[in-house]
Amino acid sequence: MRSDTVKELVTALTAFQGKMTAVKKDSTNPFYKSKYASLDTIWETIRKPLSENGLSVAQTMNLVEGKSVLETTLYHTSGEWISGTQLVNPVKDDPQALGSAISYARRYSLSALLGLVSDDDDAAEAATPKAVKPTTTAVKDTAKQPPKPQPEKELEPNWPITEAQTKKIYALAKEKRLSPEEAKAYIKKTFKKNSTKELSKEEASTMIGFLNEIKPGEPPLVRAAKELGAQETLQ
Repeated sequence: MRSDTVKELVTALTAFQGKMTAVKKDSTNPFYKSKYASLDTIWETIRKPLSENGLSVAQTMNLVEGKSVLETTLYHTSGEWISGTQLVNPVKDDPQALGSAISYARRYSLSALLGLVSDDDDAAEAATPKAVKPTTTAVKDTAKQPPKPQPEKELEPNWPITEAQTKKIYALAKEKRLSPEEAKAYIKKTFKKNSTKELSKEEASTMIGFLNEIKPGEPPLVRAAKELGAQETLQ
């Protein structure tokens, strides 16, 4: 979807992409032996170039035919905009799985809408199988291989929060003037956990994104409710 005109937006997006370099892949998928760019790293990379070119991004949750959908919209200061949607399909019906699925969808929607690339292309590598010499030994080795790993989005919730993410959360909470009580309430409401120490890597990434997008003067927990598509208002 798009506004009636996108001329100024396209000009700004062209300038933005001209300044962008590859996004650093800072997170590791131990099952695929590959790396990917986390949500907080993507935002740290694009925030300044977006602002310099009069661009901003909003990501909101909606329901379409009873299914959760993430809508990512790119705005220009002229009022022009373009948007796209992505189905959010959590592996389980609970807040933790939903938060992880939203974070996963936000990463890929941002990259697709802005034309971002990472510092290497393991997707292409994964799609191109390596040649295996058809010998008896190779057949035996294949038979002993472990079962095929689960997709990344099903495994991400199990990875523990990193030290770097912990420091980032505390720094952002202090910067945004988020009280310890508000932070604990957000964690309890969203992930059903009691502290940052219990968060997974993807949950921590979701919380960092939440902290990054808190607007001045807006109650943080109201912002969290909007982000996760909650049906009740948090006080």
